[in-house]
Amino acid sequence: LQTHPLERSQDSDRTVSGSVSTDSDHTPVRVDSQDSQVSDSEIVDNRAWPRQNSLSMREWDIPFDELKMGEPIGTGHFGTVYRGNWHGDVAIKVLNMNYMDDDKTFEAFKLEVAIFRKTRHENVVLFMGACMKPPRLAIVTSMCKGMTLYTHIHLCKDKFNMNKTTSVAQQISQGMGYLHARGIIHKDLKTKNIFLENGKVIITDFGLFSVTKLCFANRKVDGLSIPKGWLCYLAPEIIRSLRAHQKPDDEELPFSKSSDVYAFGTVWYELLCGEWPFKGQPPEPIIWQVGKGAKQPLANLQASRDVKDILMLCWSYQPSERPDFIRLLKTLEKLPKKRLARSPSHPIHLSRSAESVF
Repeated sequence: LQTHPLERSQDSDRTVSGSVSTDSDHTPVRVDSQDSQVSDSEIVDNRAWPRQNSLSMREWDIPFDELKMGEPIGTGHFGTVYRGNWHGDVAIKVLNMNYMDDDKTFEAFKLEVAIFRKTRHENVVLFMGACMKPPRLAIVTSMCKGMTLYTHIHLCKDKFNMNKTTSVAQQISQGMGYLHARGIIHKDLKTKNIFLENGKVIITDFGLFSVTKLCFANRKVDGLSIPKGWLCYLAPEIIRSLRAHQKPDDEELPFSKSSDVYAFGTVWYELLCGEWPFKGQPPEPIIWQVGKGAKQPLANLQASRDVKDILMLCWSYQPSERPDFIRLLKTLEKLPKKRLARSPSHPIHLSRSAESVF
């Protein structure tokens, strides 16, 4: 495997308009449902489920037949997203039952729904209910009416000025800080799961890794299917846990609040640079380098030291050295306006950008 020089990790040197971005990838990764760390008052014992939760869960149980299904508007790790109607426009996320083949996984789904129903935040998609009767399991949320950050950045090539970039990052930090305070780990924070509605950030698809068995046998080859850009969001401790041939009994991936912060660092980088880190590189060198603690060099990023420090902090090799979202929000709020260097022709300018890395 040929590798390329990267900066070694130096933590002291210190990122539905009507449509959901299509994840044509079905990432085969397994995640322990216990990673969704909840407070003691929110922990639900599976054995006590009927006694403790059956009544409250019925309030959120939506009969599948009440949903008016529209056209599919996206495919994700967990299944397919449909435009629909249930007392108004909604997004209906139908879970792939290939990943719900045992009682343990179904219980994990119910536990996640029990947590989702407690979420209420302006930067988090509104949970409206769930279809709880197999074989038709689904999660119903409000319909996001803007575009994803992925669409803005990677498809439309929109250039955000520094003030807007900082505003978006602050709102993501607010929403993620709220989820973490509720004991919810996102596990799949990326620009495809962040919508922008008239300048307002809406975070979607949090916690769903817990209820899906994302390890599967490809029709052509048993192996790890890696979607474009996905590796760039994974913290070193996650990268080191990946296996080329994931098996159902393999150790679960160690997602945590700190791994969410690492993923935010990549989102911050995308907002600044208009592309993923390690642009154009195949998976193998990215896995090898990130697993060892290497980071995307920032020499060509014409930004203030404060802006770069946020990246380096979020991308710290040790999870314990990454800031939480409360600290990140305070740091972002202190950023002076218009500190990012610009060229006359582009709001955000990178000299040769990340393509000069290798």
